[in-house]
Amino acid sequence: MAQRHGIAVVLVTANDMGAPFEPWLTKVVAGAAVHDAIDAEAGPRDVVVTDDEALALKLLAKKISVLTTRGQRWTADEGPQPFLMPKSPGHYRSRFETVLDDELRERLRSGL
Repeated sequence: MAQRHGIAVVLVTANDMGAPFEPWLTKVVAGAAVHDAIDAEAGPRDVVVTDDEALALKLLAKKISVLTTRGQRWTADEGPQPFLMPKSPGHYRSRFETVLDDELRERLRSGL
């Protein structure tokens, strides 16, 4: 998906996940400081995917878009919102892939 849209992905993890080496993917193994690393590096143009509520709330305060790994959008007041309905059909893809694809398309259209 990222390659298709020409978007760089930074995968920040506590432990090496063995993700494949791809030109569009940068892997950062931050150990126990994974949340601090994400909080320090993420900016308003980024979309962060996490299921960690404390991290999500920190990022939302900085006006950063946050999704869960299940394709839900985090909100500061109500936590993860119900699954977003995909704007495009994606029966062959997971709900998360469809939601993220729609988010990226919208950002590209709006110039973010």
